[in-house]
Amino acid sequence: MHYTVMQFGEGNFMRSFFDWMLQRICIATGAEHKVFLVQPIPNGRVKEIVDAGEYHVLLKGFEDGEYKELLEPVSVIAGGANPFARGGLEAMLDAALSPELRVVASNTTEAGIFFEERTEPHNFPSLLAAALHARAKKDLPPLHILPMELIENNGETLKTCVGQYGRLRGYEPLFFSYLDSCIFYDTLVDRIVPGFPAKDAPDIFRRLGKEDHNLTMGELFHLFVIQGNTTILDVLPFHKAGLNVIVTADKLPFYRERKVRILNGVHTASAPVSLLAGVEHVKDFVKDERFVPMLRKLVHDEIVPAFSDDPEAHRYGDDVLERFGNPALEHSFRSIALNSVAKSNTRLRPTLEGYFAKFGELPPTLVECIASMCSFYDCDGIRELPHGPFVLADFDRIKGRTVPKMVDSFFPGLDLPLREALIRKLEYARKVQGEKGV
Repeated sequence: MHYTVMQFGEGNFMRSFFDWMLQRICIATGAEHKVFLVQPIPNGRVKEIVDAGEYHVLLKGFEDGEYKELLEPVSVIAGGANPFARGGLEAMLDAALSPELRVVASNTTEAGIFFEERTEPHNFPSLLAAALHARAKKDLPPLHILPMELIENNGETLKTCVGQYGRLRGYEPLFFSYLDSCIFYDTLVDRIVPGFPAKDAPDIFRRLGKEDHNLTMGELFHLFVIQGNTTILDVLPFHKAGLNVIVTADKLPFYRERKVRILNGVHTASAPVSLLAGVEHVKDFVKDERFVPMLRKLVHDEIVPAFSDDPEAHRYGDDVLERFGNPALEHSFRSIALNSVAKSNTRLRPTLEGYFAKFGELPPTLVECIASMCSFYDCDGIRELPHGPFVLADFDRIKGRTVPKMVDSFFPGLDLPLREALIRKLEYARKVQGEKGV
């Protein structure tokens, strides 16, 4: 079998996002892409997916204000291996020598790209190093490397790790020349993928006339930002399939920051407000008349102005609020609220600092959300909620229950003027809550 793509990671996201894109490219252009799946950890589902030969992707969401549902087959996965099982590494290296291979794609979670001083292949970068070494020795064409792990500078970080494994193993100079000839892209991916649609599955199985246990669901919205050489479009012509893919020379930081501040920031800011009010899911919160004005102010009056004057950021904000209202997505605020201490610092702090620096005052709606976050953590580690208790798994990261301690927990090292202004506002909010008996 001659493969065109080697893919590390077989999870719901890759199958609902990248493999679905490949299928769309095949339909639009007549190309025949064949994916070789590599299981990046010892436990996985590669064999099951390969044996099935085909699976389906259920997409639900709004497009131009109209709600749509699509069910599409994906049949690009043609082979695979578990490199940790007997014969699996050899099968992976054999697939790496396919003459038609042009692309490596991956999504091995944020923890998947790392270097560890172990000479045997044991993680994604170490496996990729072995595959590239095998190709280098055969003088095969260089590859386009598309990591989709949600870390900053994912392509650059991956290339560094692969080089470290090459040096650890004492690979010859030809490996490093080959490594430099491969194109590593930094990327950003954006699609909400809940996974297997248990509620829809029986009806879909009836429609298909068979069971598909590799069925996966995602929202209709998708965005793939690739920073680097535009020759990737010669290999994977996303544009010919009408896909929302942006290839940019230098704008990836804008798109990443936009997603973190708006999509992730609104999630994190809203979670304590929603849960304390007894609203458990995102789709219900964004339609609740008590909170609709708050959300619009948070996005359009505070997050976006603190971030960019680009109208595109406001349009993305509207898209995010529309996506959050997708009735098909059971997105639980209890999941979003996990590890809120760390998330607040990465997702809310940029808006807090940016707004204060630009306007000389605090963003009022965001401060209300931060006050709710403080109330959320003002307990003994278990927050009682209208729909049952919630265990705060990161409660040990809270330095104390006073407002200054809370601020230093969520936003360590704030500039003094901003810290003092925030503390004053939050202490006033706590006083008002106390007077109301909240």
